[in-house]
Amino acid sequence: METDVSADRLAEMLTMAGLSVESIIRLGADHILETEITANRPDWLSVIGVAREISAMTGKKLNMPKIKTPNTAPAQNDINIKVEDAPLCPKYTARVIRGVRVAESPAWLKARIEAMGLRSVNNIVDITNFCLFETGEPMHAFDLDKISGRQILIRKARQAEKLVTIDGKEAVLDPSVLIIADSARPIAVAGVMGGLNTEVTAATQNILLEAAYFDPVSIRRTSRKLGVSTDSSYRFERRVDIENIVYASERAAGLICEIAGGAAEDIISIGQAQDKKRTVSMSGSKLNKLSGMTIPPEKAKAILAGLGLRSISQTTREETFEIPGFRQDLQSEIDLIEEVLRVYGYNNVPDTMPNVMAQTNFDPKLKFEKTARQILCGFGLDEIIGYSLLNKKLAGCAASLPADSIAEIMNPLSAEQEMMRPSLMSGMLGAIAWNLNRKNKDLKLFELGNVYYKKSGDSFGQDKYICVGICGQINGGWDGCARHVQFSDIRGIFENLCEEFGMQEVSFEESQDTRFSSLARAILKIKGRPVGVCGAVSQRLLSEFDIKDKVYLLEVNLEELFGLFLPERRFKELPKYPSILRDISIVVSKETRNAPLVSVIRTAGGFILKSVDLVDRYSGKQIPEEKISLTYRLEYQDPHKTLEDKDVAGVHSNILAALEKNFGAKLR
Repeated sequence: METDVSADRLAEMLTMAGLSVESIIRLGADHILETEITANRPDWLSVIGVAREISAMTGKKLNMPKIKTPNTAPAQNDINIKVEDAPLCPKYTARVIRGVRVAESPAWLKARIEAMGLRSVNNIVDITNFCLFETGEPMHAFDLDKISGRQILIRKARQAEKLVTIDGKEAVLDPSVLIIADSARPIAVAGVMGGLNTEVTAATQNILLEAAYFDPVSIRRTSRKLGVSTDSSYRFERRVDIENIVYASERAAGLICEIAGGAAEDIISIGQAQDKKRTVSMSGSKLNKLSGMTIPPEKAKAILAGLGLRSISQTTREETFEIPGFRQDLQSEIDLIEEVLRVYGYNNVPDTMPNVMAQTNFDPKLKFEKTARQILCGFGLDEIIGYSLLNKKLAGCAASLPADSIAEIMNPLSAEQEMMRPSLMSGMLGAIAWNLNRKNKDLKLFELGNVYYKKSGDSFGQDKYICVGICGQINGGWDGCARHVQFSDIRGIFENLCEEFGMQEVSFEESQDTRFSSLARAILKIKGRPVGVCGAVSQRLLSEFDIKDKVYLLEVNLEELFGLFLPERRFKELPKYPSILRDISIVVSKETRNAPLVSVIRTAGGFILKSVDLVDRYSGKQIPEEKISLTYRLEYQDPHKTLEDKDVAGVHSNILAALEKNFGAKLR
């Protein structure tokens, strides 16, 4: 089948249809798609099965591999085959091919075998493995001349019988294990692995090609008992297509005669004849009712035809389809409806409200506010609700607005209700002071509410803000240690809030806001847009509220935050390769700010620099008075490979050179 769909697009289509593509590996001009197969879809354990799926999704014709008629020779009837346990082996086929030349596989076959993650052995073994992956039917080639008595018995093992398998390990068998035996000994564990005693080697001239159906439960038990799992047992455990056995044998025999020469005799088939085909009917009206949309009958029929289902009859109400042997999972009408929908695309199913509920238009801003509350509560913060009216003194000292922009009440009911609050900070500091006076010292509070301001003339405006206030201690965890809150804690709350909302490009810049201490204050920005401020509350403001403890506040404009919010969540694949940590300690001027330093480090670090964190700030002995020592922890990681020390050394040197050039930094 030919298709012009890219590998990435194809992986997305297969994943959305239920065949999860875990990774894409480029191999020359080809792409290898690694898939995760569900237990109910053994037909996907073959190239043909996956190609059939792609055919149904793209509408392209599925071209089955052409079987080259093998060289034929009259059957000599010198091999006797007997199935002693028919329930465990309902179908067994064998074909004798004489005069083969065992040699190295041709280049194209070796390339295919290695792309499948296997090791090329010889042309005969490689062909059986190639056909296994192509058709999904496991096959095994025996050296015919090593089969004692020219007899094949499919029977249960005798107690304590032994077999050395082709991997060189001795398996001790018992009557629960189904085996392939000759007249003298076991020569293979049925459906799991062949024996070393009949292995195809360079001296082999005649082979017996086996293709069969073995009971899935029996193979699963045998595989677990022997502690062996092979590509063959994996497929037999999940039920191979009994109707596909002869086709797969013909395909392998044709390739063997083409590549290794020889003449193939007629196939010997023992056991169950072809089952009567199952049929399932599907109603177009039920399909449309369950999907919530109208799917044209011709489209539904084309999808099912692409998946290998043949329409055998049709009425005005429903259509009946013949189920192929490789789709044992299709048992009822709802299964067919699911097939149509997953190939048609679940993303094409319209979003509708259930009929039992009245349709409601949810205000996205209210939903955003509710989510913000849930996130902050999840951080361990307690919500407070403050007054919107304040006295003039408190309103003025905690406001960032000029005095003429504060909304004043013309006829206040009391001296405590003269102004509309221009900021949530005054209410937050009032709540903290109230709690501290009552010996509640470790406080983590937040408020979400409106602030008010005067516009030009007699017009007024209001915006929604979030204010967070913390003071006291933070518990250290299980070891019982605790520490005082720091600037990094209030900053971390903002970073985590943005992370929960999926917002990126969060930055902090130096602030001149006098409500905060000059030692710890910052403007909060997202994608370069200022959205709020945070820092340690200035001593002047703390005195206004008679607070003696250190308090850190954060105030964010929720309207600005909502404008930057993207409802669509984007997820990144977890890194496949480990990271490398390197610390760098530099000595710079005390006036040097952290943000420009980090910016230069990120630029010089390139794409393998995953993160930069300031972990230590030191001034004192061994550091000049006008200088300061800063230690940054750099994490390097390449999404495509495991980094080596030499990969990091060059980038690390570039970072040091850039810091020295831009800031005169010296390595400590």
